[in-house]
Amino acid sequence: MARCGEAGAAGVVLLGSPGVCSRGLQRKGPCERRRLKALVSEQLSQDLLRLLKEELHTDVTFSVGRTLFKAHKAVLLARVPDFFSHTIGQTSNKLANQEPVAVENVETPEFRTFLQNIYSSNKNMKFEEEIIRKKIMESEISEKKLDFSFPKCKKSSDCSLQKHEIPEDITDTDDNLISNDNCDLEAASELGEDLLKLYMKTCCPDVDIFVDGKCFKAHRAILSARSSYFAAMLSGCWAESSQEYVTLQGINHLEMNVMMHFIYGGTLDFPDKANVGQILNMADMYGLEGLKEVAIYILRRDYCNFFQKPVSKTLVSILECLIIAHSVGVESLFADCMKWIIKHFARFWSERSFANIPPEIQKNCLTMLIQSLNDKNAAFVLMESDRLIMSLPRVKWTEAALTMASQLQEECITFIVENFSKIIQSENFALFLQSQAMSSTADLLDKILKAIEENITTENSCSLLMALDTLLNSDSTKEMTSYKSLEVDTLAD
Repeated sequence: MARCGEAGAAGVVLLGSPGVCSRGLQRKGPCERRRLKALVSEQLSQDLLRLLKEELHTDVTFSVGRTLFKAHKAVLLARVPDFFSHTIGQTSNKLANQEPVAVENVETPEFRTFLQNIYSSNKNMKFEEEIIRKKIMESEISEKKLDFSFPKCKKSSDCSLQKHEIPEDITDTDDNLISNDNCDLEAASELGEDLLKLYMKTCCPDVDIFVDGKCFKAHRAILSARSSYFAAMLSGCWAESSQEYVTLQGINHLEMNVMMHFIYGGTLDFPDKANVGQILNMADMYGLEGLKEVAIYILRRDYCNFFQKPVSKTLVSILECLIIAHSVGVESLFADCMKWIIKHFARFWSERSFANIPPEIQKNCLTMLIQSLNDKNAAFVLMESDRLIMSLPRVKWTEAALTMASQLQEECITFIVENFSKIIQSENFALFLQSQAMSSTADLLDKILKAIEENITTENSCSLLMALDTLLNSDSTKEMTSYKSLEVDTLAD
């Protein structure tokens, strides 16, 4: 997956990339994908159903009894091609005069349900189509002899929507993302697959969209149903609403291709060359909330490994994801990245790429880490900050991390002194004492004891004395050298 600002493949191998295995990814990945698929599928169904109810950009009318139903030829062709051929294909002259297409021997409620299923059902429509076919045929058989099958379109190229069939003029272009490799991107549902075939075959388009010197043939109705931006452009007072072509600026043809695949199919992945950060920006601009969810899912999967383990291969990519989420304003993803960085701050702050993060984000990271201090983790954070200070080289790019680590260490000591009686009972403090016992200098313990001595007051002297007495009698203190034990004993005196 390409990194933000790059057009090619990433230089860093990610856990979400092909060929990299992760048990955590195997556990959480399928669950996240099922959730995403259900969300995108439901959104696609609701968008198309709203299109039917609002009768926007309709181009065909059916007459069932005394009731008129307006619909869209493109959707009918995609979902029920035989019904389209038999009813609309044989009445082209009437359609030109905007006359309704009569549907005989079908009850009004039944036809209404049939149309609603065409626009919203996530299942194959063959069964429902067969039921309607038989009823229509029964009304016609009394007038003339017909084959018990709908006539097929005269031109197979116009209405044959075989899965994954791609026009030659699209695949011949090397730099276009539509290829035999990328046409297998999973659609969210059967409805998405049918609409995606319609788009890939460029059947009965009514608007041309020019992006980056390339033409994308599409359908006004479907664009308006799926995108609030296109709905305003093609249905409102914009000049483009009355034109047969539209030119879009600010995106390239690769991003446009991803957007069109999502609009029609609700696709759940991006091609290899796609820049996830730019697509996230585009989705926000064009009002495609579902596409934003797909981009966020891919960032969580390919950049963050679903936050399973702080593996070294994902440290840089999580920092990149943090910047992307901040720039686009995806608060939930930004918060998850921050929590993960805070939890494993020593590893992240030691990365050279951490120095490239905007200073306000670095400051926010330090602030949130300080606010996360509690009785159980304070001693651990103190040890980690000291380890970080000792391990970082004294060069230009580590200056920010060293400053932050020093500030964090001071805050940890202050917090430990203020909550000393509770912290000495924690498991991490026992580990802290063990590490200090093995150290030749035990500087951190010296700093804590000195801070206690400097901060003794009338109000806290009793509680500190009791805490120090408890500490002196603990097994961890007894394991320390007699010199360090004497320091604690002296301070208690």
